Amino acid sequence: MSDEQQTEKPTTALQVACDTEVSGCVFMMRTEADDRDRLLQITRDHVREQHGKEYSLDEIESRHVNEVAV
Repeated sequence: MSDEQQTEKPTTALQVACDTEVSGCVFMMRTEADDRDRLLQITRDHVREQHGKEYSLDEIESRHVNEVAV
């Protein structure tokens, strides 16, 4: 039996959370890094439908999307 440890490459994901916790919103979504477009679209739809606000995909990406380790 070998005592070699496998070196795992760190995996990252994208995460977005609604910043309107005061209103009781608990929307949070995490997805694979290569699924960025879908994450942005779902988030934009959530904000429009639940909070009545319009944001561009660029605004959402720059303000609310974070890269996280998984």
